[in-house]
Amino acid sequence: MKKLAPALLSLALAGTLCLPAMAAPLAIDSANDADAASGYTLQVNGTSTDIDVCVMVPLRALAEELGFTVTWNGSSVRVDTGDVHTDVTIGVDRYVITTSHEDMVGMSAPFSLGCAPYATNGVTYVPLSLFDALLGNQEDAITGDTGVISIQTDTSAQIPNPFVDCDTLAQAEDLAGFSLTLPADVKTDGISVLSGNMIQVLCEDGLSIRKALGDEDISGDYNSYPQVETVTVEGHAVTLKGTGDQVTVAVWTADGYTYAVHSETGLSRDAALSLASQVA
Repeated sequence: MKKLAPALLSLALAGTLCLPAMAAPLAIDSANDADAASGYTLQVNGTSTDIDVCVMVPLRALAEELGFTVTWNGSSVRVDTGDVHTDVTIGVDRYVITTSHEDMVGMSAPFSLGCAPYATNGVTYVPLSLFDALLGNQEDAITGDTGVISIQTDTSAQIPNPFVDCDTLAQAEDLAGFSLTLPADVKTDGISVLSGNMIQVLCEDGLSIRKALGDEDISGDYNSYPQVETVTVEGHAVTLKGTGDQVTVAVWTADGYTYAVHSETGLSRDAALSLASQVA
């Protein structure tokens, strides 16, 4: 069983406690040594509560110790190794890991870690599990035992591909638990499912189509584009992003699902809107 030694409570959000990692703040039963980056459940007098706990660490101090650079960019903080980076926003429990390493997934889907980054006395704190993600979620990269958190780095670490390849769209729909309608003339080059809640279809000519539950932007492209407009298609607001007359990203939500179309080479406005009207 994981146990937390006494520590200063720094933040409470929606039933989640965020505890700063001070000197030896964490104690884990040696018989059940576990990943310190994982979430912890809180017990009171031996009875489990509905409160989850995450360990918070000083962002810059730990990042630089691990060889990352930390730079402010407006309201966000970028943590970067040159191959892997993420942008952290104070107060926002939403993270995306991006890599430029050859043969690796370009961007992860947005994910939550249970606590939002916060700043106090000039120090920014983030969940320890963010570094687990930045180090490639490798087994035993971050461990805890008898009050000590241990981090083992590996320069060959990479973001594991979170997608499960599927032979057919029907197989992907079965794994995801929902259907995806594609334009009749789309030529697929690969179909996969992300953690049972997103279907991704890679098409010829650098086109990708995604569908998932919820209303998050699942395009995986969080670049700023000079041209952004929102157009109503089939009763839904579709946001187009691109440069000049070329659309790179189209995102929209409908009936409890979120959609994204991404083109590496760019689409005409009409082609992007046509895709948005046919994907469901």
